Formats: sequence, structure tokens, C-alpha cells
Amino acid sequence: MKVTHLYHSGFLVELKHTLLLFDWYKGQLPPLDAQKPLYVFVSHVHPDHYDPAIWKLYKEHPAVRYILHKKVPIHHGAELLRVGSRETHSLEGLSIQTLRSTDTGCAFVVEAEGLRFYHAGDLNWWHWEGESQASNAWQDKAFHEELSRIAGVRFDYAFLPLDPRQEAAAPWGFVDFLKACPTAHAFPMHYWGDRAAMLAYLPLPQLAPFAGQIVTADVWQSEKEDPHEL
Repeated sequence: MKVTHLYHSGFLVELKHTLLLFDWYKGQLPPLDAQKPLYVFVSHVHPDHYDPAIWKLYKEHPAVRYILHKKVPIHHGAELLRVGSRETHSLEGLSIQTLRSTDTGCAFVVEAEGLRFYHAGDLNWWHWEGESQASNAWQDKAFHEELSRIAGVRFDYAFLPLDPRQEAAAPWGFVDFLKACPTAHAFPMHYWGDRAAMLAYLPLPQLAPFAGQIVTADVWQSEKEDPHEL
């Protein structure tokens, strides 16, 4: 299997029988295997997570399904599943759970081919210097309330915000997720192409215990024939 970080929060996951595309709005898609169904996930309508270009895929790929937060505009003719927050769905062998974002939209928990994936969307501990104490306290409470819903769940792959705009607070949500959920591979995202700023957080003491789990390669491919043996 292979994971390609397209840009920002966009990822393509290529499994043995399935393609998963999360929050793609920018970056070149590699050639897609026409023999595999493509599932396109959109966590919310913000332009750094959604672009109408996703709708051309259903004309270019023989089997495309869209899993969209309910506020994302739809394209008539495409096969889709609209989801809200704190829901569970089954779709053609996929198991899908959503969490409530601390900004807008949802996060996704997806099980496919025996592997479990987490894509945060904009669910994060958004602590901002200069915001009111009440606003930052709400973010703390809301983020950890959602995290408690999946605490103890093991993830094979997790895509997690590590946004340098938050300055010293950027790793807080990233670290607390990894403390709560055993994760084999954690991919930083939502860093707006500022790779150097993202990498500068990794030597911090709070991230050191997870160094072996954090993946920063733009293209990561399992060296194991069976990706379940992580």
C-alpha cells in the first residue's frame, strides 16, 4: 500500500483493492488504478479542504463514491453519501464514523481492508494566542470531548494537524491524539506547505516519544507485503 501527501490536508491512500482520497484541493494526483473503486472524502467546505475539481473525478474514473459532510455542495449525477457529525455508516465494505469538528464539518474514522484510518479534517485543539480565555477554554473542552469518543482505539494511519500558525500550541492536539490512540503511522498535515516550520516541531520533548510513528515523507510505501502486519 502507498500513502501520498498531496498538499496541506490532502492524502491519497492506495490499498490493494481500494483508493481513499481525503480533503484534496491542491497538488497533483498520481495516476489512479482504474480497477480499484475510488472513495473521495470531504470533511468540510473550507477552500483548503474542498475544491469543485473533485467532481471531474467521477467522469474520469470508472467507480467513484463521494463521502461528504452535509454542508459541502453536491454535484447531481455523482454517487455520494452525505454525513453529519457523530454518525456511523457502512458503504460497500467500508466502515465510516464521523466526529464533530472544533471548527466546522467533521473528522473521519474509516475502516477499509482491515485497516483503520483517521483523518482529522479541522478537528483539532485550536488554541490561539490573542483569543479570549473563554474561546480557548471551549476549544480545549470540545477537542478532548471528541477525542474521548475514540480514546483507546488503535489506528494504523492517522492524518493530524500540525499547524505552525498556532506557534507553541501547534503540537498540543497532535500529541494528545497520539497519547489517547495507539497509532502505527501519524502524518502531520495542515501546515500550508511550510514543511520547514512543521519539521521544527518534531525534536520537541513532547513529540520525542512518538518519533518512530511520525511520517513526514510526501510519498510513503509499506515495505511489508501484508500492511496488516504493522
